Amino acid sequence: MKLFFFITIFLYLSNCLSEDYILEFQAKVKNSIEYNISKSKKFKNYDLEGTFTDSYGNIGTFGAVIIADVDKGRLVRLDSTAENIYSNNERFYLRGIREKSDVDAGIAYNIIIGTTEKLKPLMGTKCTTSVRYVNDAIFGINKCKLNEKSKNILNDIN
Repeated sequence: MKLFFFITIFLYLSNCLSEDYILEFQAKVKNSIEYNISKSKKFKNYDLEGTFTDSYGNIGTFGAVIIADVDKGRLVRLDSTAENIYSNNERFYLRGIREKSDVDAGIAYNIIIGTTEKLKPLMGTKCTTSVRYVNDAIFGINKCKLNEKSKNILNDIN
């Protein structure tokens, strides 16, 4: 019982000591492919190209590959892999999933799956992404929980 108590306290304090990292991105849809599988089902595949800014004043470019299944105008599942490249050429890669939501807006859950050497402490960081589409443009916000080491690294990118 004591072990359970200590683990619970540790997890709670770890969450309290982490800081939100906000990354806002904008992109245009490129290379869109759509298959009408049936009258109600569609498969969509498209690339995104854009830019981002973050809560530490960093800037960079953003790209993503999206695969989506749509049924009766509703998103069934969306899988994404994204690359963020900072102005100093440091980069990280996110893999995400969004299920059962509107096609043109929703909440996705992501995890950082790869980084350049300097950003290694970010590996495994979990993020929540909110997106909205307008025609062929996307507007989004990533919100990630950072530990102190990751915070310091991102604060010193420029």
